[in-house]
Amino acid sequence: MKHYRFLPAIFLIFLCLWFMGVAGKPSIAAPVSDSVNRNAVGCVFPLTGRFAEEGNKALDAVTLSADISNDCFPSPWKIITADSGETPEAMKKAIAYLADEAKVIAIIAVSGTAEATVAAIEAQTRQVPIILIASKEGITDAGEYVFQHFLTPAQQIEALTKYALDTMNIAIFSVLYPDDDYGEEMVRLFRRDVQKRGGKIKKAVLYDKTQTDFAKQIKELKEKKTGAGEKVSATNEQDQGRWSSDFEALFIPDSAFRVKMITAQLAFYNVRGVQLFGTSLWHTPDLLKNSEAYLEGAFFTDSFWADSFRPRTTDFVVDYSSAYGRRPEKIDALAYDTMKLVLGILEDPHVTSRREFMRSLLATENFQGVAGGISFGGNRVAQKEAFIFRIQDGKIEQVK
Repeated sequence: MKHYRFLPAIFLIFLCLWFMGVAGKPSIAAPVSDSVNRNAVGCVFPLTGRFAEEGNKALDAVTLSADISNDCFPSPWKIITADSGETPEAMKKAIAYLADEAKVIAIIAVSGTAEATVAAIEAQTRQVPIILIASKEGITDAGEYVFQHFLTPAQQIEALTKYALDTMNIAIFSVLYPDDDYGEEMVRLFRRDVQKRGGKIKKAVLYDKTQTDFAKQIKELKEKKTGAGEKVSATNEQDQGRWSSDFEALFIPDSAFRVKMITAQLAFYNVRGVQLFGTSLWHTPDLLKNSEAYLEGAFFTDSFWADSFRPRTTDFVVDYSSAYGRRPEKIDALAYDTMKLVLGILEDPHVTSRREFMRSLLATENFQGVAGGISFGGNRVAQKEAFIFRIQDGKIEQVK
């Protein structure tokens, strides 16, 4: 009978060895915990580094949206922040922390192109719903837990080409674009949509993104071909005075800073009478500073305007300005709307898991925010309404 005394000890040793063997095996993916704090929302913003100003403004916007700072009526919601800095690695660590340690039910992230890809993959791997406020096309392809709330390049171009061809009856375009990923993507989308609507791209002229002298590119835009295919160029002052374009509009998908340089040089080389079109990158506070004459009559698109006539937007601008002493910009509005959308879903007591949250988010249809309506289609990209703006009498006005 004495031998039976050793049986429990032998069993415990065997059990420990078995667990050690299992722990030593590599795992394919980190286990996903069902235990989440359904009142906690994670926010990943660049709070330090080059984009700290934008990140901290976005944090102010979500705080206002959740009414966290209201001392009289304490909010039931908890915002847990993580700093994405300015590197993909910092973004990856931030997502992992919020998903596995903070156990938030969902994440809102503001990011650049490279960081957005990392954030999407990490969130999908850890099966935490993430709403990315980022412009990168195709980011939701990472998986079912990845959503995007931003006016995408494709949505911008669709709105711009529709307005140009259908409303303004412009059909012949040229493009002057930077040699970078953004420029290449925009000219590809622009060419596709113009041709789809029956229009024509006459020329697409490339320039280096660090360039400040655009004489060569402008000369190329001004060149014409005779019936025999011979190029005719207007380069001297006399020819410049007689120059007339063989295209109706010029599309420039670049930053406001560079667009101001380009349009000033277009005027210098007497490229006049051509309708100008641009993207949301134009929409900055200093767009018209010392440049209103060169940009008069130009059109561009964006998803938010602080001077909008919409009551919901007006109220937001007043509240934001009162709270922080500055006017909100696009990222602030998108962050505010995203948090409102998230908390609206969490008002439903039946939403207690990440998967239930994801399903409710996917079912969102015509949610009205300060930056327009939001609906999510099967690709989980927010269907945003693109606003069309015009520069008239030295001021920006919304025309659609």
